Amino acid sequence: MRRLLLILLLVALGGAGFGATYVFLRSPHWALYQIGKSIHQHDARLFLAYVDVSQILSSQKDDILALVLPNQDQGGQRDVVRQLLGAFMGPIIEQVRERVSRVIADPQRENLPSSWTLVLAANVTTNRDVALVVLSDPRTSDRLRLGMQRAKDGYWRVVQINAQDLRQLASKHLLPGLLGQPEQAKPEQPKPEMAPAAPAAPAN
Repeated sequence: MRRLLLILLLVALGGAGFGATYVFLRSPHWALYQIGKSIHQHDARLFLAYVDVSQILSSQKDDILALVLPNQDQGGQRDVVRQLLGAFMGPIIEQVRERVSRVIADPQRENLPSSWTLVLAANVTTNRDVALVVLSDPRTSDRLRLGMQRAKDGYWRVVQINAQDLRQLASKHLLPGLLGQPEQAKPEQPKPEMAPAAPAAPAN
């Protein structure tokens, strides 16, 4: 009887462990782990398997349009730009995928975060087949909000990036380096004024 109870306990623990592993493998956290792993190991194919570049860019059409033509009164021009974006979205997506692959696979990138960095930095809110992920760095107050969606195969993928967060991060970390902007020079400290020379003594 005691041996039977022990066997049943081991089976229950094994089943619970398997169930927990299965749930984790089909969670947004597993996708974030795979994305972090792909960055750490320079694996562009793995990165693109969990980051849907096509869906992300397609969801950014309105943001691109607002950036090019911020004036809402330019209705006719906005329609033309929207049609151009639709016509050239395919080549744009392929170019972005190629550039992302080169950056991820670049062996010169060092001091990369571990595979668990995104998982530990993420606050995930799940609602059925969609999830909101907030990545934040308490040291710099940087934030990036991601939209994830569960695919038919049961795995989660990033399908949307918050445009406002992306613009702020790009302007802070990416654009200065690309544009070669020098760091702001510190203002020079005013030099102390020299005390006026004492008047010469009158000659005797």
